[in-house]
Order: sequence, then C-alpha cells, then structure tokens
Amino acid sequence: MSPQQDRASGLVDGASDEVVEPSEDERAAWERVRRSAKGMRHHEAKNAWDEARKAAEDESRTGRDALIARAEAEEWKRVTEALFDHAGAYDSADDPFVQGGLEGRAHHAPPPPGRR
Repeated sequence: MSPQQDRASGLVDGASDEVVEPSEDERAAWERVRRSAKGMRHHEAKNAWDEARKAAEDESRTGRDALIARAEAEEWKRVTEALFDHAGAYDSADDPFVQGGLEGRAHHAPPPPGRR
C-alpha cells in the first residue's frame, strides 16, 4: 500500500505519518466478517459486501456504529477481492493477509514471563 493509500485507509495518521493501530471494535468487526465468510464463494461474498457497503453508507449511523459498519464493509471488500480469482471457498486459514497479521502480532507480543 502506498503512503497515500495508508493515510486514506486510516492506518496512518495523515498529520504525523504515525501508524494508527486498529481499535478493538474494528478487529472484532473483521473477525465477524471472516467467520461469516467462511465457506463462501466469490458471488456470495460480493453480495455480502454490497449489503455491508449500503450499511456503511447509511448516514444515520454515527460514532462507533459508523466505524464498525465501515470496518465490516472494508473487510468484505478485501475478502471479495481475495476470492476474485480463487476457485474455492473462503477460509481465513488460507488467507495470506490474515496469516501475515497473526504472524506479525506474534512477533510483537511481549515475551513470556521469565524470558526477558
């Protein structure tokens, strides 16, 4: 992702170029989408993305609800794009983005007690 895309996605603060960690609400939204997407094929994920996009564009949603709706729509988009040229069904265990994130968090986790 380019620095401009990072800033547009909210992952980087446009004023300071600092990486902004996703909130727990965003992480939970992504997990819900991944659980829902398990076993879906591209056309099913695309339908779910269309619905999530409509929910995210609903101007009556504000604050936390709007943040969660946007996070869900963005994750449905990513899952749909991942399935675009994939003949099978979605499974987060086979998703390189998800696996890379898990590996990255494991490397940044605090060391176990007694191993400092």
